[in-house]
Amino acid sequence: MQNKTPEEQKSSVLKSLAIVGFIGLIIVVSWLGMQLVQVLPTAINSLASLADSVYNHTPVEVKTASNKSSVNVDEAYTISWDVPKPVGTFALSYACTPGLAVDIRIDGEIKALNCDTNYNLGSVSAADIVAKSERERFTDFIYTIDFIKTGNTTPAGSGTGRVSIVNPAIEESATETPDTPVTKPEVTLPTTPTTPEEPTIPPTPTKPVVTPKPVAPTYVQEYVYGIPTSNPSGFTDLGTRHLGTGMIIGGRFVLATTIDNDGQGAVQFEVKNIGTKTSAAWNYTVRLPNGEIYNAPMQTPLAPQERLTATIGFSIPNTTGVKSYTVAVSVSSDAKLANNSFSTNVPVGE
Repeated sequence: MQNKTPEEQKSSVLKSLAIVGFIGLIIVVSWLGMQLVQVLPTAINSLASLADSVYNHTPVEVKTASNKSSVNVDEAYTISWDVPKPVGTFALSYACTPGLAVDIRIDGEIKALNCDTNYNLGSVSAADIVAKSERERFTDFIYTIDFIKTGNTTPAGSGTGRVSIVNPAIEESATETPDTPVTKPEVTLPTTPTTPEEPTIPPTPTKPVVTPKPVAPTYVQEYVYGIPTSNPSGFTDLGTRHLGTGMIIGGRFVLATTIDNDGQGAVQFEVKNIGTKTSAAWNYTVRLPNGEIYNAPMQTPLAPQERLTATIGFSIPNTTGVKSYTVAVSVSSDAKLANNSFSTNVPVGE
């Protein structure tokens, strides 16, 4: 075996130490890599949470606007707002004011809003509003739009706006000064009473006696219809009653307690089926205050609760005083005959 020189022995030792150091370095690097793999996800999650926390707590500016600054009650107007870059939804609320009522319309749906209550509007950027003010002529509609980021429950930003609601039906109240005393005007009374002059009463003109010309009777009938239902097994009961007396003026009936003999008189009465079955054809006879007798033609059957109102005009008798007229109704199979006729007095004056 060949002996090595001291230099060769020294070089061999250094090479051995280098190999051992390199192997140790590899072991240390491998251990550090394993530790880094275990720690790195936690660090990344912490950084992500920190970034998300900073993002969620960054204030968001919400700018609101209205297309009208002043509107009348029941007049629609639109409020709008800017949509920030973060994803989220909007909520609307308005301040309570006595007499103020507010409706909102979104996507064609109209909803009444309660004051001091948040309403989720979704991701829209505008809403139509209709407001009413019932107490004051001028009322402010003060509203707030909140922006809530997705996943959050508290607003990230808010914006407010104001619209004046005018009720033209309420007049502006005059400015009053309650502390200013009211001075009553002085009234000077006369010391010596004056005797009023007696009014001159013009003489009553003498009414000329006019002999009225005979006037042909005027017959007017008015039917009043309901929605009756006839019972075939029921009964018919026609009843008549006096409605009033008066004058025919301008082709129309005018009620009067006393008929003036200078014009054309008129009487008005009613015939009604108060039974449960439609009547047969019927007619009536009227003895007028001037003594004439009017025989009506056959009338259309009356259904239950259906009635006819008849107005008959006549010439005034030459004499004045209390006259009378009589109405008699005739129909077959009438269950009650006592109410088929009546007679009443008619005062006739000058």
